[in-house]
Amino acid sequence: MRLAVDAAHEFGGVDLDRSRPISFLLDGRRIRAFAGDTVLTALLAADITTLGAFGGSAMGLTPAFPPLIRSRRGDVLPADRTPAADGLELTTLGQRRRLQLRQPHSLGLLVDALPDPPWLRAEPEDTLETDLLVVGGGVAGLAAAEAASAAGRRVVLAERRTWLGGDARYFGPVGDEESPEAVTRRLLEALRSRPEVRIFTGAEAFSPGDASVLLSAVETEGSAIRARVIRVAARRVLLATGARQRLPVFPGNRLPGVIAAIDAYHLAKRFGVCLGGVAVVATQSNYGYRLAMRLNDAGVAVRRVVDPRIHPQSRFVDFAKASGLTLASGQTPLAAGRGQYTFAPVAGSGASVQIEAAQLVVAGPWQPELTLWMQAGGSVDWSGERRALMAAGVIEHVAIAGSAAGYRSMRACVASGRAAQAALFGERAKAFEDNEPGTALETPEAPTPIAPAAGSALPAFLDSGRTLVTRPPEGQPASSTPRSLSLGDVAALVELGQIASADAGAIAEERGAPGPDLVASDWAPAVPPETGADLPAYLARRFGDEPQRLHLIVDHRRTFPTGALVYSVSAQRTPEHAIGVVVASADPGGIAVVSKSARRLDRFIIETETGPSPARPAPPR
Repeated sequence: MRLAVDAAHEFGGVDLDRSRPISFLLDGRRIRAFAGDTVLTALLAADITTLGAFGGSAMGLTPAFPPLIRSRRGDVLPADRTPAADGLELTTLGQRRRLQLRQPHSLGLLVDALPDPPWLRAEPEDTLETDLLVVGGGVAGLAAAEAASAAGRRVVLAERRTWLGGDARYFGPVGDEESPEAVTRRLLEALRSRPEVRIFTGAEAFSPGDASVLLSAVETEGSAIRARVIRVAARRVLLATGARQRLPVFPGNRLPGVIAAIDAYHLAKRFGVCLGGVAVVATQSNYGYRLAMRLNDAGVAVRRVVDPRIHPQSRFVDFAKASGLTLASGQTPLAAGRGQYTFAPVAGSGASVQIEAAQLVVAGPWQPELTLWMQAGGSVDWSGERRALMAAGVIEHVAIAGSAAGYRSMRACVASGRAAQAALFGERAKAFEDNEPGTALETPEAPTPIAPAAGSALPAFLDSGRTLVTRPPEGQPASSTPRSLSLGDVAALVELGQIASADAGAIAEERGAPGPDLVASDWAPAVPPETGADLPAYLARRFGDEPQRLHLIVDHRRTFPTGALVYSVSAQRTPEHAIGVVVASADPGGIAVVSKSARRLDRFIIETETGPSPARPAPPR
């Protein structure tokens, strides 16, 4: 449904121009929308809320897992980053069941057979050179870009979404601080007045490599929309990639009608879209109450706000009570069905309750988005205090800021963006604190709501993205799944007791590669011919016919152990992708045998027993 144009809290859609109705074709279906919609939001507004089938159950269409679409000219585009335009003719990519009857609310795709984004393998069309690439257009990224451009540096800022400002609006201001809208507006005004700044929206960063990052950009050229891959060659990279809201784990948690709170907020705020006129909000944090009140004010009948915490205390809880909402503490989602949701007491005693509603809005804790950090060679460790994977280690010329670095308050996120860019260029950064006034008196957020293991036929997914990993059956180890694992998957497996917290970081780095299911490598060592005295026989032809010796270092103290594998920064860190190996320790560093082509690289990753370490060639003496 579309919310009213004058809905409270601007939930009528700030990005829409309702005076400009448009329409386009998708798979032969006429979709009506407004200027400012994306293809995804136009589909949801048209009541197409099902992506397709996963096994024997339906899978909801959400911003967390958008379909790929093909334009008439052949460009493959992501539905969430593609603007809806009048007269477009599009088709969805993916397999469908034979003789499948058209389902009016579904795209009809076989979800577990959907293709990977083709831009992951595409060659870049253009190269941009810049002093600083900022990935992420939330308040931390905007502040970093503003500070860098004020210092006279060239800046490229890439934001995956079609708007800027990130998730700060969902949380709102605290106390007398400046509102997120005002902060975003002020920073954007400064950036747009500086010619040395280029801003890309609808641009997804991927494949961080040796001094470059690739962008998958969706661009409009007149009436045509095209996909383009751009290489950004940057002296420094700042990752302000934000955090993702975790998915509560219960059967049916990705059925049509179930949506994450952060997605429900942005769909309403940006596009005036809501999955139905009656909702239940299940939250384990105080901010879920804020969203429930705003949805209710905007015309959505919020039937109940469910919270696993016992009698939570918060200003938002008090406001929700005063506004007349029905609150249920000590309750957690047990299962979802089509339009019917079951909740049970967390204490294990008492009867479960079923509530009918068009949508279930769910909120979980936040996991910093560190995929690019890991792909660039960074490490992650489990934080018991934060119940999330956090960044660890150091990558030369790469920094993290904002909620990706674990900061909570908007003020700290803004300050961290400025401080991180200063540190990247060797400047002194201003000290700052991360505190939210008044929140010390409020009930802390609860862990991820997890339903008891049950024999439901519906899958319980661990995360909301492309990995499609479901809760393992009792007694079956999590390592048995052949799929890649997202950071959200790993965090859920820790909370399920399937992964030890001490192993979470290593598993996330090992299994976090994007792409298809993992398969065994067919690599086997060649039978070595006669070899020179300076090369062990077992390494003959392992790294090509003309391997080279290279002295690698990280600093003036650390040495690398014999046998440690060497990788390029952009490679997957599995043995078959190694480009060399340390054959002797040095003081400092180590002597490695590497492939001939690796001699031209200036950055490496060396996998040691204590984790990955950045490395570079030692300067000639």
